[in-house]
Amino acid sequence: MLHKITISILLTLFSFGIFAQEISGYVKDKDSQEAIPFANVWLNGTTQGTTTDMNGFFQITSPKSDTLCISSVGYKPEKIALKKSDYQFEILLENDVMQLSEVHVKPKIPRAKVLFDLIQEHKKENRRQIQNISDYKSVENTTVYIAIDTASKVNRFISDINEVTLESEDKSLRFSPIYLAEKAMSYTDDSSAVAFKKRDGIFPNLNQAIESMILDNVVVDLDFYKDQINILDRGFISPLSNSAMMYYHLYYNDSTMVDDIKYYSFSFAPKNPYNPLFSGHFIIEDGSFALTEIEANIPQQANLNFVNGFKGKVKYKKRPEGGWFYEEQEVGLNMSLRINKDSLSNYSSKRMDNVSSGNWLISKTTRYSTAQRLNEIKASAWKNQAEFVANDVEEENYDRVGKLKQERAVKGVDAIGGIVLSSYMKAGKFDIGPVFSIYTTNTVEGTRITAPLRTNERMWERFSIGGFLGVGTKSKKLKYGLNLIYQPQKSDEFIMRFNYSDDYNLVSQDKYLRFIKNNPNIKGNSNFIGSFTTREKNPYIKEEKSLDMRFEYHTKSDMHFEFSPYFLSSTTTPDVSFDRDGVSYTRYQNYGVLMNYKLTFHQNFDKYYFDRVYYMNPIPIINLSVDIGKTSVSDSDDKFGIYTQLNGSIQGRIVMGQVFMNYMVNGGYLFGDAPYDLLDMPVGSMSLGYAKYRFNLLHHASFAHNLYMNTHLHINGGGIVLNRIPLIKELKLREIVSLKIHHGKLNHSYKGVFDLPDYYSNEKKTPYGEIGFGLANIFKVLRVEYVRQLGGKFEGEDFTDRNGIFFRAEMSF
Repeated sequence: MLHKITISILLTLFSFGIFAQEISGYVKDKDSQEAIPFANVWLNGTTQGTTTDMNGFFQITSPKSDTLCISSVGYKPEKIALKKSDYQFEILLENDVMQLSEVHVKPKIPRAKVLFDLIQEHKKENRRQIQNISDYKSVENTTVYIAIDTASKVNRFISDINEVTLESEDKSLRFSPIYLAEKAMSYTDDSSAVAFKKRDGIFPNLNQAIESMILDNVVVDLDFYKDQINILDRGFISPLSNSAMMYYHLYYNDSTMVDDIKYYSFSFAPKNPYNPLFSGHFIIEDGSFALTEIEANIPQQANLNFVNGFKGKVKYKKRPEGGWFYEEQEVGLNMSLRINKDSLSNYSSKRMDNVSSGNWLISKTTRYSTAQRLNEIKASAWKNQAEFVANDVEEENYDRVGKLKQERAVKGVDAIGGIVLSSYMKAGKFDIGPVFSIYTTNTVEGTRITAPLRTNERMWERFSIGGFLGVGTKSKKLKYGLNLIYQPQKSDEFIMRFNYSDDYNLVSQDKYLRFIKNNPNIKGNSNFIGSFTTREKNPYIKEEKSLDMRFEYHTKSDMHFEFSPYFLSSTTTPDVSFDRDGVSYTRYQNYGVLMNYKLTFHQNFDKYYFDRVYYMNPIPIINLSVDIGKTSVSDSDDKFGIYTQLNGSIQGRIVMGQVFMNYMVNGGYLFGDAPYDLLDMPVGSMSLGYAKYRFNLLHHASFAHNLYMNTHLHINGGGIVLNRIPLIKELKLREIVSLKIHHGKLNHSYKGVFDLPDYYSNEKKTPYGEIGFGLANIFKVLRVEYVRQLGGKFEGEDFTDRNGIFFRAEMSF
């Protein structure tokens, strides 16, 4: 979540604006001067058109005709000849008063319902025709601009604001490009390939995060034939879904004839504006009842955090042999990373143009072509062809991006953002990090300061050497480590790692956490709030010398294998002892091999040097691990057998319209002769920091089980209640419910090498649970949650609290 927070806090200094020729205006009743909503507005002889919103407003970009047509049920149609000087209109329609002899009996079934049923009847076939087009090309153009107030303090940090920004019609604002991307794709029957790609941004360390955390959630594939489209962590029901009539008011506006073919125009609006639904219009061809064009906006009442406006538009093109295929998809987003400037007076489509300083404007246009002649043309030149020529990014914008990257203020923002995203801070050819290991505390070392360092890609692209030196204020012992990483090929199909360390580590550390969590911290919970609010330092630290080698193999189908032989030598500390049948031992050794299999189902990932980072989304990630090893104890004649530990986990997100739930479930089984620190030990943070994959009310030592399962659920209500409360809804708060459950036992298949310390309590067989209720999006980036134990079985125990209030840096749309 820190990835999103970095973007929202750090990048508000820097924001779009290329305005195409457009015509707009209001349609009103001539007598009453009241707005006429859902009037049909189109350009004569074309299918280019729109409908008016609730305020009677319409807007058409790049008009392709010289005559504007307006019609609405109950009014006389109107035609207006356009002139080059005409850009804004106020159109007054006369009531179409019918004589008694002209009155017709209204049918029992509305015309909109009859046509909608025909759309549903043909929908499967129309979607199949699109999906059957497998040999085609596409060119994508994505731009992100940020609006800058010309009178703001930003000018002090940019040496020549006019040189690196674009001027707009609003003289008080300029627009700076912060991210540009072009991509040409080639599709065949059984594959897709990137034929050409070009990308640049003013924040090199943040480019991946901008893509993963914003663009991948915003710049989506708008397939309105699906029942649901996921945008910004929300599931938006398509106005063409089977259940659309339950959620939308559907209006049949009018029909028009083009080349002797009739086209029907519809408008749609949410029945409940507070639900994540679209408003907009679409056009259907008579006969096939296929989509020819659709425009969808997100209404202001949906109350999405950071979102001032969203517009998606899809145009289809009829093929010579019949059927329709994509011609163009356009997606636009107006984001405010500071306090939202939403206004109830702004209707859905106009909110895109309500731009003020600090706003991000994101635009993506994708054009499609099935022309076979493109096979003979170099992919980098496709954008200059007739099919894609409108999809080009101006080269001057790349120049502006290049100049902005050299600005000191921009470099500073990029450096700080890179630290949060990758946990490393760049210093020339070296990286300092992971940063979360620089400052830690425990009872053995006191306050621990560590200097971690590694070489980066500026030194060697496929090889890195690093290590750390650390010392505690109490123990005074110097601790150190060395690590090597080597990638033999240009791709990361194979990666080899070597690690050695002499250090203090948690007894309760979860060695499988690194397969689940980005940037796992073996010394704490990686929660900055928790680091500085811990009310009790963790005493359960052992001294450990470790050596391991990791061989990783990543397949093209996104299956990942790791084979890791290891050796550990553990030594006692004041609060951690190794006792067996009344005899205390100073140290023990265990060695073995850990194997992991990961399945990601083709999920997108970010690659930071040698590490792949997967973000929580509806595609699950599954990990299966096997650890086989053996233990030996110094100064002991006992011989121990082999231990085996099986561990599995699944994590992902379930989107339920306005509500979404993140989940992580893991479980395992340890059997054989093993030391107790290999058992599953669910622990808490003992701080004010909300723990994501730990428990919040448990202390540093609680349970120790060999057969176990842990469930972590996080439900975000998406404002399903709070969006309906006046004044409160302006804060864009999100309801939070969390559930954490641990269930485990210690059975006879586990043969303890050492006696289990008394501070572990395994007597009760009842599952332990915590439930939390809270709010997210406080000040946009803070989560506060009240957590309480489930049931009363563990109340009064000395290893757990009854309830508490916890904080975490977190945001959601």
